[in-house]
Amino acid sequence: MNKWIPIFMLALLLGCGNVHNIRTIDAAAGTVANGELKIMTFNIRAAGGMQNPLQGAGGKSGGGLPPITNPGIVEETRASLTRIATAIKSIDPDMIGLQEVRGIHQAKFIAQTLNLNYVYAVHPREHWWGLAVLSKFKIAGARTKIVNLGGRHGDRIALICSMEVNGRNLMVVNVAFVPENFKEQVSETLSLVNPLEGPTVLLGDFSRPPEYAQMKPIRETLMAACEAVPDYEGPCIDPVHGKVDYIFVDPKRSTVLAAASVSMPPQDSQAPTGAWALMKLID
Repeated sequence: MNKWIPIFMLALLLGCGNVHNIRTIDAAAGTVANGELKIMTFNIRAAGGMQNPLQGAGGKSGGGLPPITNPGIVEETRASLTRIATAIKSIDPDMIGLQEVRGIHQAKFIAQTLNLNYVYAVHPREHWWGLAVLSKFKIAGARTKIVNLGGRHGDRIALICSMEVNGRNLMVVNVAFVPENFKEQVSETLSLVNPLEGPTVLLGDFSRPPEYAQMKPIRETLMAACEAVPDYEGPCIDPVHGKVDYIFVDPKRSTVLAAASVSMPPQDSQAPTGAWALMKLID
């Protein structure tokens, strides 16, 4: 990326994230049942979602004013965070990547509620929100890399975490792409996929469907989890959002057993959305 990076951003590139291994029960001493692993990605919309949804329709809430959807100003409550934690618990993932997390307190609350280890990292110059990874397994290390600088939607990082699963190192890369500079984001993210570091799971909010032309390099390197199971078009395409939140896995080192989309009511463009996949690492 041929752009000048301030010192504080360089620290994000080189430093480790704040890992919090708080889980009180070890994940079966580093193993999972039948070697299967459930992965999830979830854009929690800052735990606010769409507020005053009747405004845009000229209803009682606001007399035709546009709905409040900016994740920087929507109101979070303990109840809204609890709803998100409950939705995650219903899937019961072994590890999950969260996007649009408004501060470490949100990641901490969800992790403590679900008894999961966690790490949180902020997007540069936008310190009020970022990414998080939660896991039943001990998070051995975490770092960040800037994948986008500038543009109308702001800077973005990738959060890279490593953890030991069934005696093997698994690398999880969590991203939240923006529509502009898309090709550059893809290139920067793919540079993180190192086969020498073990199997890789790439997940997050990509802002584009996997068939988008500039997603091709990712699809040539990794496998979209939904496309690895029969009849994926039904369970994996959210009726409102299509496919923008999804999971990619290493086709040479894992097989996908099941996959589906995840969404929460209300069914609007700002409701929390995501996907999950059940995979098995190949020896």
